[in-house]
Amino acid sequence: MEITLKRRQWMPLKEMDSALVENTSKHGGQAADPVAELRQAVQGVLATAEEACGAEALEPGLERTLAILQRNPDFRGQFESQLIALIDSPEEGVVEVVSFLMHVLRWEAVREAVEERVNYPRGNVSSIRLYEAMLDSFSDFWRDRDLYARFAES
Repeated sequence: MEITLKRRQWMPLKEMDSALVENTSKHGGQAADPVAELRQAVQGVLATAEEACGAEALEPGLERTLAILQRNPDFRGQFESQLIALIDSPEEGVVEVVSFLMHVLRWEAVREAVEERVNYPRGNVSSIRLYEAMLDSFSDFWRDRDLYARFAES
């Protein structure tokens, strides 16, 4: 029996699987679920990271993702859960997503989750370097900030 391992994909949390909520938008239709919108935006960034090289290609998607988080503060706990789940599957683009968002937002729950993975590694210890890169983004002196137009100007 042959077993083929596939690359681990970011999977949404079960309780957040609904794509729509019962709210209505300004235009009278159903409003998109911000958590589903976040997952879709992140998947777009991860797909771009697979196909392109460089932060310039990722930045438009990262800006869209940040905008979703900023315009839906009531969903912060759910957003934090999604980002924490994301860091456990550090595929191409995950470090950039978490680092970009957390350099702006500095959410303590996400920082603590990343610190925990640095201090108490689970599974593949080579991921520690990725977690350290994410943790660095919580600093005003984040070494990769100049890769992004948003931060290069300041």
